[in-house]
Amino acid sequence: MSVAKAIKKISDSIDKIGCWLVILFMAGMVLFTSVQIIARVFFQALPWSEEVVRYLLVWSTFIGAGCVYKRGGHISVTFVQDMFKGNSKKFLQSLVHIFCAAFFAIAFYFGIKYMGKQGGQLSAALRIPMNLMYMAIPIGCGVMFLHAVNAIFESFERKEAEA
Repeated sequence: MSVAKAIKKISDSIDKIGCWLVILFMAGMVLFTSVQIIARVFFQALPWSEEVVRYLLVWSTFIGAGCVYKRGGHISVTFVQDMFKGNSKKFLQSLVHIFCAAFFAIAFYFGIKYMGKQGGQLSAALRIPMNLMYMAIPIGCGVMFLHAVNAIFESFERKEAEA
């Protein structure tokens, strides 16, 4: 199996898992927010529910960003690419993915550094290590890096198939 096929298979599998996690996290956010509203109206407010919802939002944002990147759904400015046709346009699209991969690699690196610096703290209500929350940054950026590398390989395969 070639490297490109292996990366595609891994990228597709991680994307599928990521999409299910986002659905699960969003459902959790709705559930915990609903429980908090009911508890606040009829009983006493829960001190931990807001924190759980916040952390689920952070994780669903970073994992969801990878799912959206895989499908090319992020907002983009393409007026320069649209001025070109054929191979020039495909080259610019590949270049965009290369720049994105470089950005994701840098964000991954600094996300790990940031996670290490903040790892000794505990969350206010749940008392869980904050590095579990900050871990969303390198994991999300790592997934997007993998998807960007897959997109680069796919763009080169399209060029070879059309040549």
